Formats: sequence, structure tokens, C-alpha cells
Amino acid sequence: MVDRADVVEQRELSLRPVPDAAPVAREALRALLRDTPFEGRLDDGELALSELVTNAVLHGRSPIVLRLVRSEHCVRVEVSDGSPVSPSFSMLDPTAVTGRGLMLISAASDRWGVEPDPVGKRVWFELHTGDSVDELEADVDALLAAWGDDLAEDPALEQVRVVLTDLDTELVARAEAHVEGLLRELRLLTADQGVSDEGVRVARSVLQAASGMDAVRADLRHQLAVAVSAGQPRVDLSLTVQRDDAELVRDFSHAMDEADRLSRAGALLSTPTPAELSEVRQGYLRRVLSQLSS
Repeated sequence: MVDRADVVEQRELSLRPVPDAAPVAREALRALLRDTPFEGRLDDGELALSELVTNAVLHGRSPIVLRLVRSEHCVRVEVSDGSPVSPSFSMLDPTAVTGRGLMLISAASDRWGVEPDPVGKRVWFELHTGDSVDELEADVDALLAAWGDDLAEDPALEQVRVVLTDLDTELVARAEAHVEGLLRELRLLTADQGVSDEGVRVARSVLQAASGMDAVRADLRHQLAVAVSAGQPRVDLSLTVQRDDAELVRDFSHAMDEADRLSRAGALLSTPTPAELSEVRQGYLRRVLSQLSS
């Protein structure tokens, strides 16, 4: 972590929300690290910085500000933008065009995180000299903080502990990421005044059905974040679900089928769920329903 009292050099510059923002940012980082003990970490730094800036340009709002701080043992890179929305679900999908970003940042840096900013948010990472001594839990905490997962305990007595064993971590993560992408577009659809009443009605009904699964899916993402960070190819998920929530699970399954129908009809930018991801989603939902009915 940067000791502000031990800062050797720092730089700050505003970036325009255009494609050449990333090369400008990388040149600033090269200038900061040139002829320093951190020069050997330049490739890692450029990779992580490119992802931060690209995410801010594509999904953030102006102003976009780059801050570079170098101390004796640490370099901290921060990219702030005017959107308070955290770059959350995308970290789950290492194959998506923009979805691979946070996983690359986690792999290339020693520490990273997302923090609120007076104007919007600040996404940062750090490079340390020597070998990283940070524990895996630091990355996991950053993943969970980015998701804003602060679920409360449900005191209801009728609860079932659903256990989903031996799931393919990457496929479940990609399936969940695709669900988030579809739901995000449906939220935008409901805010678009130019969309037909029928389109808005369908979008709202899908979102309402999906909202019933918010708590369960947040718990699922929480555990997936740990598995993804640990590089586990297979994962066992344990979810607490109320027995009478079986109808919510069915509604969610039908809602995602309806979202796929909209996507296939060309009403959304997102592509329809690939067959393998649809099978994964339907498979674990069937297992949830089976255990709730037993």
C-alpha cells in the first residue's frame, strides 16, 4: 500500500472519453516507471491500466481522471469517472469483450479495489516491488466489495440449504454474467421512451420475476467470486433458499427464457444465451427446485 508520506512522484491528468485515452494513459505510466525499480512491472501495469481506462470510456461518465502515485515500495494507479455504478458482473466472464477486465486487473496487480468517489467511483490497483505477499483473501474481498454484497441473514424458519456440487466454475460464471447482461439491457429498455408499450411490458415483467431471485443470486455470485479468484475449475455451491421460494425459481427460469426470446428477436444488443450456458443455467435451477421439493 502506498504510504502517502513516502511519495516519490505523483501525476494526474484528465482523459477524454475516446479510444486514444488508453495509449495516453499508458505513456504516462511508462514515464512514471522509467528507470525505477518498478520498470520490470511495466507490462503488468500497462495491461491493468488499459482495462481500467477502457472500462471508464465505455461504461463510465466524464470526467475521467488518471492518478499515478509512486512511493519507494509501491505504485498506485487510480482511474476515476463520474458514474457511481461499480464494474461488477463483468469480472465473472473472462471471454467477454469488456467482461475480462477486472479478472485481468486482479491477475496483473498485487492489490486492487473499487471505492466511492465524491463525483462517481474510483477503481485502483497497486504494483509492489519484489514478490507479492498479499493473501488470496485480499483479492476475494475486492471482488465482493465491487459486488456490494451485504446480504442480511433471513430469520425465517422454513429454509432449505441447497447444495449444488461439482459445477464447472467458468461455465456457471459465464452463465451468470450473461444473465446480468440481459437484465441490464432490460433495465435500459424500460427507460427508453421510444420502445413500444409491449416491449416495456415484457421487460418489466422479466425484471420483476428476476428480482425475486436477487438474494439467492447474490449469494451464488459471492461464492463464485471466491472460486474464480482461487482458480478452482470445479465448485460446490451452498445456497439458503426458503422452501416456498420454489415459485420464484420457476418464475426466474421462465423470465430468462423470455429475455432470450427478446434477444433472438433483435430487441436487445446482447446475443441470445449460447446453448451451453443456457443448459448450465437451466441445469442448476432444476437442481435447486428438486431439493426444494424433496
